[in-house]
Amino acid sequence: MALARSASDVGLLIVIFSVDPAAEASLVWQWSPVYPPLDIDSMERSIGQSERAEDAVEMLASWWPLVSPTHGARLRAMIEGIPESAWGTDLRILGAMGASYRSLDSRNHAAALLWFSAAEAAQSDRDDVPGISTVLLHHAAALRSLGRLDSALEKSAAAFVLLDGLRGPPTVRVRGQSRAALQLGLTQLQLGDYTGAQGMLELAGSFGDRHLSQPEFIECLSGLSVLSYLSGDLTASTEMVATARTTSGTSGFMESCFGAGALTAEVLVAIARNDRSPVSELVNSMSVAAHGSDWEPLAHVARASASAMDGDFIGGLGHIRRGLERSRGWQGDPAVRGLCETVSGELLMHLGEFAAARAVFGAVEPDRSHTVCPARLIAGIRYKAGDNSGCLQKLSECESLGESHSARTAVDVLVLRAAANYELGNAAAADVALDRALQLSVGSTIRNPFLLVSGAHLHRMLTRAKDRHQGVNVLDLIDQLRASDHGSTAGILEPLSLRERDVARHLSQDKTMGQIASDLYISTNTVKSHVRSIYRKLSANNRQDAVRRGSELGAAEITLP
Repeated sequence: MALARSASDVGLLIVIFSVDPAAEASLVWQWSPVYPPLDIDSMERSIGQSERAEDAVEMLASWWPLVSPTHGARLRAMIEGIPESAWGTDLRILGAMGASYRSLDSRNHAAALLWFSAAEAAQSDRDDVPGISTVLLHHAAALRSLGRLDSALEKSAAAFVLLDGLRGPPTVRVRGQSRAALQLGLTQLQLGDYTGAQGMLELAGSFGDRHLSQPEFIECLSGLSVLSYLSGDLTASTEMVATARTTSGTSGFMESCFGAGALTAEVLVAIARNDRSPVSELVNSMSVAAHGSDWEPLAHVARASASAMDGDFIGGLGHIRRGLERSRGWQGDPAVRGLCETVSGELLMHLGEFAAARAVFGAVEPDRSHTVCPARLIAGIRYKAGDNSGCLQKLSECESLGESHSARTAVDVLVLRAAANYELGNAAAADVALDRALQLSVGSTIRNPFLLVSGAHLHRMLTRAKDRHQGVNVLDLIDQLRASDHGSTAGILEPLSLRERDVARHLSQDKTMGQIASDLYISTNTVKSHVRSIYRKLSANNRQDAVRRGSELGAAEITLP
């Protein structure tokens, strides 16, 4: 049976099953066990009591998909207890051996690939479409975990098309294709095809209550929660994570590779809301769950962003380096690399390394909807440097997209437009941009873009906004932002040391870290350590904020050049 399919087949599937992303908010899914729970002890007894090896093989062929996610080692032991002559050419059992290495107690994706390859080599001996497709889909999942994304996409698409021609009970075809849609969607997400991923995962999720296993449904929700975060719908992302937690219960799937995407989305959402409290509690469990899976690089992005919240920008760069190392050698053009580079540039900005940040952002290619949006980051550098006209010019690339621009990054665009216009004396344009940013922030619950503007300027802009006609929710948001504003009302967390004052004075002279180190006869790393401490004590996000903040509070003899 020929399974090779062209790339156009995959594209056709994506077109057929793409769903309007706006419809996702109305989808309410829950998983309920369709199959009776399988007692692994009873399974072992039944197989051990089989008088014929052939009967034991048939029982294993029927039961292994139900136990492989949780009891990989025991599944292998049962198979190995049967003479290999009875199953050595049976693609179903060879596939079961491969799947046993993707369980809670056994995570060895490389070993899984060897067994899946052996299973597919044996497929000519059986015209078993459900069996072949099951092996292909488990193979695709293992390939995806190892970053072999193009190969995973090919296996998933082959299974989908193979099932489409299946003759027999339609429920078998629908069950198989819902699982194929899951694997297609998860792979498309990693490759940055967010529209295709959305359609496939929604298709799979819509059958979750009937045709996906418990870990499969959790993994589907993981993918959708990440997509919702990337699109800026933080509320939908939070709801998906909550459903995944409820579905997992005490099974342990949420704390494994199946739930790693949801845990990562949960951390990223908290950071986007500037909500520190849950982040420290979640990052460790997220990292453990994501380790060794295709979610690991994105988890490093989340850890880097969490480090930035705590002012540990150097530590954040370390997490980005590990994320890039983990995705090095992956097939295709993984979207996580662009996310890694984007966060890397933001961390360099916080360290005052504007030239390095600009070089990083210049090399990042934006996606179609600017989910990855280097233009708004380059605009941010120009704003920090006082080039407000250049800031607005760069933002025009984002505004040309109109409503197609990702809501997650659109708030940044509007806040920067408001701030730059305010600096240029264009009060009317600044007011319109800020009001739009506030409205979008209310709907999305995104808060951290307002940290792009120095405290004093944000305070004045918010005061003007409150004097205009606003809805109740916007007025509440203004009060929240003003209450957390460190602009002209908050004091220093703790006094700057004498050496920190020396470094702070040099910061205002637009010197590089190396030049400051040379002037003060200290190492560059020591300068960076002092700068991090200065930022923390002054509640500043970057060099210009520190200079302005210090000048406002008299923390040191700091004046803008």
